[in-house]
Amino acid sequence: MVASTLKELIHRYYQSGDRDLHGLDFQGLELNQIHLAEADLHRCNLTRAQLVRADLTHINGYQMILVQANLQEATLAAAMLVQADLRQARCYRTTLVNADLRESGLRRTDFSHANLEGANLAGADLSHACLYWANLRQANLQGANLHKADLTGAKFDHTIMPDGHLQG
Repeated sequence: MVASTLKELIHRYYQSGDRDLHGLDFQGLELNQIHLAEADLHRCNLTRAQLVRADLTHINGYQMILVQANLQEATLAAAMLVQADLRQARCYRTTLVNADLRESGLRRTDFSHANLEGANLAGADLSHACLYWANLRQANLQGANLHKADLTGAKFDHTIMPDGHLQG
């Protein structure tokens, strides 16, 4: 099936009111600007998917696979992404306000200029991640692995750091 046809099929399914897309395989699909707010996408495989400017607000993305996905300027506000795999994903200028990323794999993920205000990153693996100028205000990083993460210009204010102390 052609990618554009599949994107339209997903959109129609969603528009019909059915939000349950869990467990589906969307590897490598071009889903730029797709609107899937409040969809159930838990355990979906979106490896290398193109989700530029996608609206994934309030999704259930438990154990979702987004390895090397392009989420540039996407909105994942209040998304539930517990134990999700976003290794090497591109999250440049992505909105993850109040997102739940507990215990997620975020190794080598590009969060430069991303808005992670209020995000729960407790126990997440952010090793080698790029958090260049990221907004981490009121985020929870308790127990997170920040080994060799680039925190240049990152904004901290009432942020719970990996060791449990409050920064800013």
